[in-house]
Amino acid sequence: MYDTIQVVEEKSFSGLNGSFWRVISQAEEQNRTLTRELIEELKKNGYQSIDSLQNTHQGYESKLLHILSHMLDGFIGIDSCFYNLIDDSHWLPGKTVTAIRENRQKYWLLHLDCFASTTEEAGLLHM
Repeated sequence: MYDTIQVVEEKSFSGLNGSFWRVISQAEEQNRTLTRELIEELKKNGYQSIDSLQNTHQGYESKLLHILSHMLDGFIGIDSCFYNLIDDSHWLPGKTVTAIRENRQKYWLLHLDCFASTTEEAGLLHM
């Protein structure tokens, strides 16, 4: 849960903008990279098969698995660089790409900054 969610207008634009598809593609790739990194980190911690999951230790290992599960099941969270509200997903499936291409003016890419504190307190963290 976030205390503050801000739309950053300078980084938000409609499907008509020339940067729309490039920004989505880059953000989806960042999500794929995070997913691969989480899987690799689990492997480094001894997870080689699905049977390994029954021995998951609570703490670091379970948090890795938790974040990975959110990326795969489409739960929105702070770790995602792109979230697709239409499909509740961190990816953009072909049917949605087609719908956007057919009605580009109806779709927007919104850049959100989210904070678990007030904007003023969060600002101090960025100094």
